[in-house]
Amino acid sequence: MSAWEKLREEILNKAVVHGKVILSSGKEADYYVDLRRVTLDSVASPLVGEVMLELTKDLDFDAVGGLTLGAD
Repeated sequence: MSAWEKLREEILNKAVVHGKVILSSGKEADYYVDLRRVTLDSVASPLVGEVMLELTKDLDFDAVGGLTLGAD
């Protein structure tokens, strides 16, 4: 199974929440996708890195940055 396929399974099994969910807006949803459950998971996190590396292999870059987790 490829890293893409493994990551897809991890997302489906860990990040997708089915059932009644109350959103931060107060609205109700039938499902919710929380990718933090994947990116912060010890099994899934390396897969995220592997897939990202494959997606960016043809790009010329020196550094990568992004937002921190949570509200600063």
